[in-house]
Amino acid sequence: MRRLFVLLVLGLILSQVGTAAAAECTWCLDSVALQTRDGQRWTDGHAVTLVVHVADRVSGSLPEAAQAVVMQTDGDRTKCLGVPLKLVNADASGGVYAGVFFPFRAARFDGQLVVGGDVQPISFDVHQVVGGAAPAGDLPAAEPLDTSARVPVLISPAQLPVLALLAMAVLGLVVYSGQRRLA
Repeated sequence: MRRLFVLLVLGLILSQVGTAAAAECTWCLDSVALQTRDGQRWTDGHAVTLVVHVADRVSGSLPEAAQAVVMQTDGDRTKCLGVPLKLVNADASGGVYAGVFFPFRAARFDGQLVVGGDVQPISFDVHQVVGGAAPAGDLPAAEPLDTSARVPVLISPAQLPVLALLAMAVLGLVVYSGQRRLA
């Protein structure tokens, strides 16, 4: 009974925090979609267009630019990657921002959306690319991540013969000391 009460109170508090946060934003995140430039399925190594719709809570002009900052990949922290977004369409209800993003693998990406002074959580999944072509025209692009970096090698091939001799010497000492104890 006590747990149920605590869960109800916690749920009420969290719902009020979410409502207050939504009421505080001037340009609130309304929807997020990923689209390919050609309207086809996404494949590894290709860019996607991040399309974000924000609702305008006050009558005013929307900023010409926004930014999505990717901070997690499939729930794991990653190097922060900024995705610049450009206002491509605006009306009385809000605006559509779009920018090019280079996913380094198919995953769910989480981070923050910054529109004007509003910072809000954003999440999008490369597995859920929406059909249809992305907004046309020149769009700002994020820096592509180079994931082809070599894995650091602790031992070079030139060091292998020396390490083999060292291993044989240590093994010889172990065997020799074992034989001396038996004698």
